[in-house]
Amino acid sequence: MAAPQGGYPPQEGYGQPAGYESPSQQAAGLAPAPAQHGGRKKRAYAGEAFELGSGANAGLGGQLPAGGTYGGYPAQPQAAGYQQPVYGADPTQMQAAAQGYAAPAAPAVAQMTQQFGAMGVTDPHLMPPQPVPQAAQAPRPVLNHLYPTDLLTQPFNVAELDYPPPPIVLPQGTSVYPSPTANCPPKYVRSTLNAVPTTHSLLKKSKLPFALVIQPYGALHDSEDQVPVIPDQVISRCRRCRSYINPFVTFLDHGHRWRCNMCNLTNDVPQAFDWDTTLQRPADRALRPDLNHAVVEFVAPQEYMVRPPQPLVYLFLIDVSYASVTNGLLATSARCIKESLERIPNADRRTRLGFIAVDSSLHYFSIPRDGSENSDPRMLVVSDLDEPFLPIPGDLLVTLSECRENIETFLDKLQEMFQNTQNNGCAMGSALRAGYKLIAPVGGKMTVLSSSLPNIGHGALTMREDKKVLGTSKESGLLQTANSFYKSFAVECSKAQVSVDMFLFSSQYQDVASLSNLPRYTGGQTYFYPGWNAARGEDAIKFAREFSEYLSSEIGLEAVLRVRATTGLRMSTFYGNFFNRSSDLCAFPAFPRDQAYVVEVAIDETVTKPVVCMQTAVLHTTCNGERRIRVLTLALPTTQSLADVYASADQQAIATYFSHKAVERALGSGLEPAREALQAKAVELLATYRKELAGGSVSGGGLQFPANLRGLPVLFLALIKNLGLRKSAQIPTDMRSAALCLLSTLPLPLLIQYIYPKMYSLHDMPDNAGLPDEQTGEIVLPPPVNLSSERVVPYGLYLIDDGQTQFLWVGRDAVPQLIVDVFGLPDKSQLRVGKQNLPDLDNDMNQRVRAVIEKSRDHRSKGCGSIVVPHLYVVKEDGEPGLRLWAQTMLVEDRADQGVSLVQWMGNLQEKFGQSTNMVQQLPPQGGSRKISFNVSDQYEIQDVIGEGAYGVVCSAIHKPSGQKVAIKKITPFDHSMFCLRTLREMKLLRYFNHENIISILDIQRPRNYESFNEVYLIQELMETDMHRVIRTQDLSDDHCQYFIYQTLRALKAMHSANVLHRDLKPSNLLLNANCDLKVCDFGLARSAASTDDNSGFMTEYVATRWYRAPEIMLTFKEYTKAIDVWSVGCILAEMLSGKPLFPGKDYHHQLTLILDVLGTPTMEDYYGIKSRRAREYIRSLPFKKKIPFKALFPKANDLALDLLERLLAFNPAKRITVEEALRHPYLEPYHDPEDEPTAPPIPEGFFDFDKNKDALSKEQLKILIYEEIMR
Repeated sequence: MAAPQGGYPPQEGYGQPAGYESPSQQAAGLAPAPAQHGGRKKRAYAGEAFELGSGANAGLGGQLPAGGTYGGYPAQPQAAGYQQPVYGADPTQMQAAAQGYAAPAAPAVAQMTQQFGAMGVTDPHLMPPQPVPQAAQAPRPVLNHLYPTDLLTQPFNVAELDYPPPPIVLPQGTSVYPSPTANCPPKYVRSTLNAVPTTHSLLKKSKLPFALVIQPYGALHDSEDQVPVIPDQVISRCRRCRSYINPFVTFLDHGHRWRCNMCNLTNDVPQAFDWDTTLQRPADRALRPDLNHAVVEFVAPQEYMVRPPQPLVYLFLIDVSYASVTNGLLATSARCIKESLERIPNADRRTRLGFIAVDSSLHYFSIPRDGSENSDPRMLVVSDLDEPFLPIPGDLLVTLSECRENIETFLDKLQEMFQNTQNNGCAMGSALRAGYKLIAPVGGKMTVLSSSLPNIGHGALTMREDKKVLGTSKESGLLQTANSFYKSFAVECSKAQVSVDMFLFSSQYQDVASLSNLPRYTGGQTYFYPGWNAARGEDAIKFAREFSEYLSSEIGLEAVLRVRATTGLRMSTFYGNFFNRSSDLCAFPAFPRDQAYVVEVAIDETVTKPVVCMQTAVLHTTCNGERRIRVLTLALPTTQSLADVYASADQQAIATYFSHKAVERALGSGLEPAREALQAKAVELLATYRKELAGGSVSGGGLQFPANLRGLPVLFLALIKNLGLRKSAQIPTDMRSAALCLLSTLPLPLLIQYIYPKMYSLHDMPDNAGLPDEQTGEIVLPPPVNLSSERVVPYGLYLIDDGQTQFLWVGRDAVPQLIVDVFGLPDKSQLRVGKQNLPDLDNDMNQRVRAVIEKSRDHRSKGCGSIVVPHLYVVKEDGEPGLRLWAQTMLVEDRADQGVSLVQWMGNLQEKFGQSTNMVQQLPPQGGSRKISFNVSDQYEIQDVIGEGAYGVVCSAIHKPSGQKVAIKKITPFDHSMFCLRTLREMKLLRYFNHENIISILDIQRPRNYESFNEVYLIQELMETDMHRVIRTQDLSDDHCQYFIYQTLRALKAMHSANVLHRDLKPSNLLLNANCDLKVCDFGLARSAASTDDNSGFMTEYVATRWYRAPEIMLTFKEYTKAIDVWSVGCILAEMLSGKPLFPGKDYHHQLTLILDVLGTPTMEDYYGIKSRRAREYIRSLPFKKKIPFKALFPKANDLALDLLERLLAFNPAKRITVEEALRHPYLEPYHDPEDEPTAPPIPEGFFDFDKNKDALSKEQLKILIYEEIMR
């Protein structure tokens, strides 16, 4: 079958649009249908027709294991995924999958009428409405269901990271009013457990952490994240626990009093609570934001202030040493500050700025007010570094609105003042001490911009990095603070409401481990720019954009954070950048908007309530001088069931918690203990689930875990392999320290992306990717791809983004037109690698790729704030090795450096909790508990488990001598004679056929001898996916339907010409590769069509999928012909056209009913064609049914396709079209070529002799036949 030239379609983009990934499996994107060239359509070359399987939309491999299903997905009704009902369960008992947090149900109209009538209220403004009944009076709802999954056969799908957390299911009437915003969205607060254990013992038994991930702000600016503000200063709080009134309190005494949902104390409602201060009239309580919104801000009255609101103060400490001048930091930072003055919050016109330049001395600057006689700034130099003093304290902090022009003049001249410096000293510690003296009376933020290691004065540091200890146990010592000044001084700053942010730029060692303590304890952040140089435009632009966002951010000042909870719960441990002023009070001199915090919750007493609440309050001063309290209230159901606890666990919140724990352990005990603790916790959770919820056994798989936590072991592995924790001798200490800072501060969406980066396939992205969504206007991103090299094709273009760095990966065989369109270059050899920005070209592909890159950088769409603009590195697969290896470390599912692959990691976990496995996968016990390993030649490197069945498992592997990717099917058939028969049939038939559309055996692993022969290893072609996955995940074009059916019939022609019936044709037995080539597999049920034996026993072994069985099989015709395969082809075509099975029967009766519902009652001729009297009587007993035209079932289908379908699905097998006739049908005319549709010689007469004598053959005799077949 000739392969055509596919070409590059300018209008259709780089491949046929791929469907988005479904919750339970990845979409299989398709290459474009072969274009027509002259008379007949031809296939496109793989290098031209971009990737289907191992690219963006890959399935989990295409090989079907013996007697099994694909990666845990049945070929019949699809198995339920996360938040889906399990197949076969009663759907009425299933909890609906919510896209976020469930809102309390609204009360009935009659119920509300009764409530108002009882109060005698006729005007809602006269008296508050009665609240809905409380949760205590309602029955407990059914919480989330627990869906078990096998981590080996149903592996992690990256799309699951985009799922919402398990729904919070609250009893009806839990909130005062039925508001959809009554409970806190996960954007602000996420709990690791969305069903809270009622006792400490149950929590301890679960081994799961109970913690909150808190991100009080969803953006850097209020305009981008608006929450209700209550300006009336009427703040109702509980007298005992000091909780704020919220949507989950209970009103008593006709609304005059309220019961606290935290401590149950009854409180009076303030007199002005129902008064509208703006309109000066009674207000409708039901409209109050604090009773309808879980996230609100109160404008605080005077009693919440210990002093007048603090103004916004920025003190810039700028390194002016030789290193800072030569790399351009001084000039760039001065220019950025000047250009950002307009963006610095200054609505109250009280914002103040100050500047101190630092080398071996301290340089203060006095800037006069605008309009002064002398507008030139004065520089005052202090050389006493031990006791730095303020030469003129009153003039060193100036008001921005009063000195704007002179500040700009000063910034213009700053570079000139130090342009000829040769000073290599850096007294940054002394400058910090001086800056503290300057702003401590009012508080504020010290912003450090430095390119040098502080080497003199207070906090002097020395070069201590030793490459010999990198990757060893001694490396952890380099992560400790080298000088106690940085911790003790940070505590001083916190007490004086002074925050410190570090912007560090250097190609030399800078001791980030020590310097980062200042932000850690003052609510600041460390921003690290390794190897930064302003001469590179990309570096200068990145810093300018980030620093401008930093200065414009609306931070909070002199803030404190406290979390209160229902009686019985206690906040035990806090993680993040702040200072713990007391056991439950976190102090922030400045409250940033680009960080998250983790609070661990302890259960001290048995919780008797059906719902518990946790309330976070942040008291702060806004940039505009207004004192406010941001309140976030989260309500969670309680449970006494361990299954409920696991079913409602949030894997991303859990990973965030353990990220903070790992950083704490790395800094306290060392990197190796941190890594070991993560692995031990993963093993502990797996073992606990197995013991407590899987009955102590693992039936159907080796690593069972809840579907909602399926990604947790992968996230643990990704965390261990992250730059901050990875075992490696190649990671500089400063980069590792900076990574640890990110792991302990990033908001949850960015942290998960930093741990497990996003990868997008760009060369074959869907048609709508990179374009605005028609409804939202937001740029549509391509489906994400699992981080494995198996998903990367050599001619692909991929974007890999961890939120801090972006890599644009260009395959070594990238299509030239792709290079032209994206980069504007005629040849890949001219493509420069490294940091760069894509050119802006006038073509669709370039614009879409640029849009995807920018959209991937957009933090706002992820529900969080960040100043970071990731660098874009262009990486060529055959380019600079160091850059390539760096990019490949992002592929966390691969083995790299000293880190294990995902397959090895799963094997390690399996072994650690007692299920030892030699290599990749352990099969389910077969009448015992023996363990099975892949014992194949060392010429093959096992890569990944891609499927498991009743008596076999399939792995992908690489043939080392050739580098070819193959599939190795391991079969253990000797427990059952039926398995032996199927194995023998498959081996003999696959060896017999040599056809493009029939899967082939490349090799069979020969056993050493018969005594050691216990398993069969078939080495086959590796196919990326199968038709079942493709149909389930995207709509097929008519061209694709034509091409796939043509190839299926082409294979069937060869089989039928050899007198072989396949007998099990179905979508999951049609394997596909990237080029849309199709191969038929699984010949375990095949039989000879030439057999003259009685077929009465035919059905005893005919276990093919019911949905694709011909009616004559169910009606027990006495003779079975090639027409049964033709019927299956018709069912497959119908499924391609509609995306769903045509006859999805639940049993034989239902199957036949569905067939007759469509085809109608058989004609008299067809009726008497049924030889079985009982079958005819059964048909006669059914009501008469009219035929439904296929045009009504498939209104959008090609008329020729429907005509072919009509002939394929003829009820009478004698009238059914043959394979040869089907190939000649006009629908397939674009592909039909009799000379390119080979036949096969008829199988020899004794080919299936073992089937004739199967009842007489023992398992041992069948084993001998299999051994002889392998050895021949």
